[in-house]
Amino acid sequence: MHLHDLPDDVIICLFEQLDVPQILVFRQTCKRMHKISELRSVWINAYNNQILRPCHPFPTDVAIDTLPASDLECHVRRAFLLATRWLSDGPLCCGVHCEFDATNGTPVSDLRFLPGHGGTRIIAVSTSIWPIIALWELSDSGAPPLKRFEWSNRDSLLHNYVINSDKTADAALAVSVNQGGDTHVEILSIHEELGFRSLGRIDSTLTPVYFHRDLLVLCDDKDKSVVMNWKSGVSAILRRPESVSQIQTGIGINDRCIQVMVLVAGILVIRERSLSLFANPTLTTDPPVVHAPILPVRYFGWLDGVAAAPILSSRSIEFNANSPPPLSVLIRPELDDPWAADDHKLDLYVLHPEPTFPLSTTRPYMFPPVLTAQVPSLRGSLQCSDLRLGAHGTAIWIEPQDRSSGGLLADAHAPVVRQNERLVGAVFPGPLFREWAGDPVLGATPISVRGRTLHANELNNWNALDYDEARGRVAIGSTRGRITILSLAELHPSC
Repeated sequence: MHLHDLPDDVIICLFEQLDVPQILVFRQTCKRMHKISELRSVWINAYNNQILRPCHPFPTDVAIDTLPASDLECHVRRAFLLATRWLSDGPLCCGVHCEFDATNGTPVSDLRFLPGHGGTRIIAVSTSIWPIIALWELSDSGAPPLKRFEWSNRDSLLHNYVINSDKTADAALAVSVNQGGDTHVEILSIHEELGFRSLGRIDSTLTPVYFHRDLLVLCDDKDKSVVMNWKSGVSAILRRPESVSQIQTGIGINDRCIQVMVLVAGILVIRERSLSLFANPTLTTDPPVVHAPILPVRYFGWLDGVAAAPILSSRSIEFNANSPPPLSVLIRPELDDPWAADDHKLDLYVLHPEPTFPLSTTRPYMFPPVLTAQVPSLRGSLQCSDLRLGAHGTAIWIEPQDRSSGGLLADAHAPVVRQNERLVGAVFPGPLFREWAGDPVLGATPISVRGRTLHANELNNWNALDYDEARGRVAIGSTRGRITILSLAELHPSC
């Protein structure tokens, strides 16, 4: 029997045995194969076998069941390409998706991808004279980005803002501003026709760090976090013992909160120099109950950047079904010695879950966190020291200029090779890490991870950074107000 004589069901089974590049080659053999390769069942199989089962990055806001076959094919092809590039040992191909001037020459102080909307919306913040928050819409068709809406508050200072991680929630942002000595948190929604609209305000000097649905976490720069429902007003206070923070850190009152993770097993509060895990509190009306950490506080010392994420895995792990996932914490230590070597490392710590939780222990994680992996990094002055870590183990950050290429200590007779600041990416233990055996409890010896350059900047003026791991996109803002969107998995426009 010839291949062309096989029934359609058998041809679909043959397609199921192929990876995505092979499907694209097989479809070119004849018109019938091309037609069958466009069937929804072919790409559902490819999604299940090549994306979902190995736990590769894929947008969580994509509705697989209702997606047209052509769109499903594009998403699967892009996800396969993205995973292939992270898994390869060669250079990471990172193309420029688009570039545009966003703030009329004033610095872009912060950037964030907005959840939902196909990853096409981005929040850009500038704070030169007064704070301005703009919503930009990106295009996959090659059209220039479009500024949709803008929010500003004259004669005020922007302390911080946080985006609601639930795209279906009424409130989209919580913004902390100081105006005329009055500090409060503004709750904003995004109306498709009217733009940013205020839903209410919270009189508080604390800054918002976490926002999901109606749950908001506000933090100070010392040791206090308030978990609250912004609609109902019920709340609870998370606070580590003051004596511990002052004695063990030796930092007085400065320990700014960078990230909060609300988990099934507790709330992880990550500050500039400390990590604290609290039990999920019961929210009550005034006066709120004060809760102490359920694990010893972990102090890292002076840090330039920190990011945390749960570790996703496609492999079967011998843990209780109710056991929480392992947590990765990536830190960039700050060296106190100005004469130290320029080369230092980024450290990845892992909080491993307690195997017997919650059957025989109330501690969801083993303590202390284990130093699992390290990646070499340059030391230097950065305008953007942010780290971005995804749940699949990929991370990006900006490397500073190489200080050894010039200055007082340079060799006057040697040619100076200038190295500009670079965007660097790396894969840490997770589903995209080739050397990982699948066991989340790794050995005591840290794994050496290689960072790979994604993009370089001759102007050395990068000021803001964000990363969409599921779509392989990076947003970078400069001090000149220019935003660059990079893509690790750009398909041909004909897709």
